[in-house]
Amino acid sequence: MLTGQPASARSFYENLLHDRVVVLLIGKKPIQEREAALAALCGATWTACSLTGLSAARLSQVVGAVNYRVAATKDGVPYVARVSSVYVRRGDGWKLTFHQHVSW
Repeated sequence: MLTGQPASARSFYENLLHDRVVVLLIGKKPIQEREAALAALCGATWTACSLTGLSAARLSQVVGAVNYRVAATKDGVPYVARVSSVYVRRGDGWKLTFHQHVSW
């Protein structure tokens, strides 16, 4: 998630998102296709983002996880969630392969 417009978020996530992905967002069906994940992650305008309670763990040489609380405004509506993400290291860097928002 990035503060800003959907176009800038798409550019960010196109570089970050793994080819194989699972995205679980509040109120949405599970997403397991990259293009659908890009559309879901980049379809909103986010402002006033605040990330707190960050924790990170390296689960292996090639897998890492992060968890944090986000408070933001999503398309003009207050939004609060706990976010968990799993990254896999590839030759071109760390790629997001699992991303979940849970009501908080």
